[in-house]
Amino acid sequence: MAGQAAAAGNKSSFQKFLDGLVLVMGFCLVGYHLWTAGFGQFQPLIQRSAHLALGLGIAYLQFCRFDSEETLLTKLARLLNIAIALIAVAACVYIMFVEERLSNSFSIIAKPEEIVLGVFLSFAILEGARRTTGPFLPILAITLIAYTLFGQLIPGRWGHPGFGGSYVLEYLYLGTEGIWGTVTGLSANLVSIFIIFGAFLLATGAGESFMSIAMVAAGRFPGGAAKVATVASALFGMLNGAAVANVATTGNFTIPAMKRLGYRPAFAGAVEATASSGGQITPPIMGAGAFVMAELLSTSYLNVVQAAIIPAFLFFACIWMSIGVEARREDMRTFAKEDIPPLRDVLKWRKIGPLVLTIAVMMISMFAGNTPALAAFYGICTNIVLFMISGAFTWEAIRARLGKLAEGVKLASTGIVTIIALLVSAQIALSLIGLSGVGIKLSEQIITVGAGGGMLLSLILALVVALVLGMGMPTTAAYLLAAAVTVPALIELDILPMAAHFFVFYGALLSALTPPVCTAVFTAAVIANTHWWPIALTSMRLAVMKYVLPFFFIYRPEVLMKGTVEDILWVVVAGLFSSWLFAVSIGGYYVNRLPGVVRIVALAVGVGMISGEFTLDILGVAVALALAVWDRRRSTPEPAMSA
Repeated sequence: MAGQAAAAGNKSSFQKFLDGLVLVMGFCLVGYHLWTAGFGQFQPLIQRSAHLALGLGIAYLQFCRFDSEETLLTKLARLLNIAIALIAVAACVYIMFVEERLSNSFSIIAKPEEIVLGVFLSFAILEGARRTTGPFLPILAITLIAYTLFGQLIPGRWGHPGFGGSYVLEYLYLGTEGIWGTVTGLSANLVSIFIIFGAFLLATGAGESFMSIAMVAAGRFPGGAAKVATVASALFGMLNGAAVANVATTGNFTIPAMKRLGYRPAFAGAVEATASSGGQITPPIMGAGAFVMAELLSTSYLNVVQAAIIPAFLFFACIWMSIGVEARREDMRTFAKEDIPPLRDVLKWRKIGPLVLTIAVMMISMFAGNTPALAAFYGICTNIVLFMISGAFTWEAIRARLGKLAEGVKLASTGIVTIIALLVSAQIALSLIGLSGVGIKLSEQIITVGAGGGMLLSLILALVVALVLGMGMPTTAAYLLAAAVTVPALIELDILPMAAHFFVFYGALLSALTPPVCTAVFTAAVIANTHWWPIALTSMRLAVMKYVLPFFFIYRPEVLMKGTVEDILWVVVAGLFSSWLFAVSIGGYYVNRLPGVVRIVALAVGVGMISGEFTLDILGVAVALALAVWDRRRSTPEPAMSA
């Protein structure tokens, strides 16, 4: 018994040591990115290898578990995690020491120790991605490694000459296009600092402000709780850029609130899943997707944000209209007046001022020509200063605020660690898609389909590819992979590069809602305590505009701010009428239940408005107005006849 107590004491002290080490490394990771964002980045290989060393080290130390019942298996697993952490860190640090040789050499022959380090680092990255985000991306990367190594065994057009194992490892570990390529650079230079920005905003009270704003903006409308979920999820989602995390954050408030007001659990979960999947398309921050797209397009981040404004507006407008249809059909209750905070309280400067000023400083800095990383650094500094000088200046208050900032650091560290292995795994897959030539082959297939059956078939095929690649993966990784395969083909079909990238980006977003692997829906189902299938069906109905918008990008590029002011304004009007037609036709209700024939006509006319033909736009507007007037007159009682 005494021996067990001693073992428990040793375990506890070792656990405390590891927890403390993870905490220190987390502070170092956040501090490193704050420093490089504000005072200049290191050489690319050094910047990226330090980023990956800290991230993987933290990840594997966090995987060390201490169970109440210590077995030989758990002890071996813990030792294995510590060993992987040490070797992964060593492999990254080695790159820092040989950076000059790698940067200045055109042809590099790997030494035996470098091959060993490359194997271990590749394994650590893929296993880290599997543990943090699921098996789909690592399986894809391993499949591509096998295809690269053994492609010579495949007959026909899908085969290739094959590459030796040593060459593939040199390419991945020592080359600037492998592990240390563009996507890893995005993770180290841009994505991490914006994760820190969002984490500090949430830790210093932005979450409460977002929820209060959503309550004031939408709580009084029919279906108010569902509309509150929509507004709140858009605000939260643009910070974290992950549909699943957004559902888990806002859904714990909005889904129970909707259920308390009598909303069906499936509808409550669907509203949250749908709105959360739209947070990543909401300017001005848009999670990590906007930065990745700007890099791939070789354009400014602000250009991407500008192009995203109208699509995001139309997407949420369609959700809002669909919720209104559902609310009238099911006679949904609104929030009680006493549950909605007074506007004057929400707009108190002490509450909302730091949030507004923080975002304003960041946006003004970007408009002034600073890099997004530097603008985010200025925003973080503004947020910290305003948070520290607000409120009482007692020691207790100062300690409480410092504690909140520490929570922000922990939240930021967790977010960065989660996304590091994911993005670097995506980088491995992307580099092998290029090396093996499979991306070119798939692009040629899409072009061939387009030449034989028209552009629409190519677009549908490209959308399916993006959706399938996105299943089970966060949007950014899915978009990267799909873009590598489909965007070149779409551009070859004379589609604008910006439109092609937005097409693929929205296609990747759909995977969070579309069965069979719809992660946002699964998360909402757990919170709503109901089966996921009804949530998935309702989510797809509410998000119908997201399935339609990719085709708007191709046939109506004005939706991306491409064209004259008149054309852009008209596409907004046409998009709103189209959204309304989709909402009432799929919902089957406006003021009264709509007959089946009317629903079919309304849906067909709404789809026709995608084409950009002016005559079809006029027809759509006319049908929408006629339907609204006709249905309202149906509900108006006839005047009594006089005797």
